[in-house]
Amino acid sequence: MVRVATPAMPPPAAAALPPTAARGQLTCVLVEDQTMFLDLLAAMIAIRGGVRIVAKARDVTGGCDACAKHRPDVLVLDLGLPDGDGLEVARRFVDANPHGRVLIVSCHADEFVAPAWLNDNLHAVIGKDQAFEALRRELDDLTGTAGRAAGDEIASTLFSPREAEIFGLMGDGLTSRAIAGRLGLSEHTVQSHRKKIAQKLGTTGDEALRRAIAHRTRFFRDEVG
Repeated sequence: MVRVATPAMPPPAAAALPPTAARGQLTCVLVEDQTMFLDLLAAMIAIRGGVRIVAKARDVTGGCDACAKHRPDVLVLDLGLPDGDGLEVARRFVDANPHGRVLIVSCHADEFVAPAWLNDNLHAVIGKDQAFEALRRELDDLTGTAGRAAGDEIASTLFSPREAEIFGLMGDGLTSRAIAGRLGLSEHTVQSHRKKIAQKLGTTGDEALRRAIAHRTRFFRDEVG
């Protein structure tokens, strides 16, 4: 059964895995118009093992060109792109690789209804507020790689236990709202902890997030290497 990350959407029919999946060598095109989010998604995907990003694009034109050129196994796709609907990229992707899998990452995941032509290729629809954690699960599902809930030993020497916990969840790509829901805290409390984390690192909030992702990446590589 195809995994769908949002309960609002009924699961489409299952499709055969891409031929390269059995060898653990999935190729991926990533299409997202927000540069920072694109880079963070790329960093997360790079650590999973068995998935290689062959192209990144920020609009429909670039995404279609990348899918036609590289014929990737997996397309990670935002729907709202500056020059049109991301589904245009998905259609080009499906035309180029009938066995490929599409993972949609969108702010409007709960409202998305898949067109009939996409059902056999749609693997998951993921909300951006849970994108990193959910996308990691879906890629693990595609590649057969069991994800590990890595701790954060370095962070625990610098931060309080709660700050270390939040820093680790930041590294998983969770938003302040998602972290608050996970830990049973208010969003304001999480934001206050994030400010303290940035202060202890001597940097900005955006840079603290990049460091959390990078630290999570290094820890994962050490664990699986």
